Amino acid sequence: MRYYRQLRGLTTRQLAEKLNIVPATALGYEQGRFPIPYDIAVMLSEELQISEKLMFDDFCIFISCPYTERLKAVRKCQNLNQSDFAEKAGIAPSIYAKWESGNRRPSRKMYLQLKTACPEI
Repeated sequence: MRYYRQLRGLTTRQLAEKLNIVPATALGYEQGRFPIPYDIAVMLSEELQISEKLMFDDFCIFISCPYTERLKAVRKCQNLNQSDFAEKAGIAPSIYAKWESGNRRPSRKMYLQLKTACPEI
């Protein structure tokens, strides 16, 4: 990220302002201290004029794949209904149903919980 920021002639502060985040957060992303949220990764790719995929980690790839279809496919492959799949992953069935329908998006923490329960996700 730093390479592309500097290539575009931007300071950390300038990039942070464009992303509506504090400079310390932008620096944390550059240093790999914490993962870049999906929405920020998309904005970064636009600001830095690079492919989104350069900014994506496993979670961002999952969210962009589209995740609703991936969840349905994995659940159906396991021959489970939504409630049983949610129970297997330790997630409330009502929350899981909203994810699968696209009404809500899983958080990074919940994605990791899903990935632990079902590595094929």
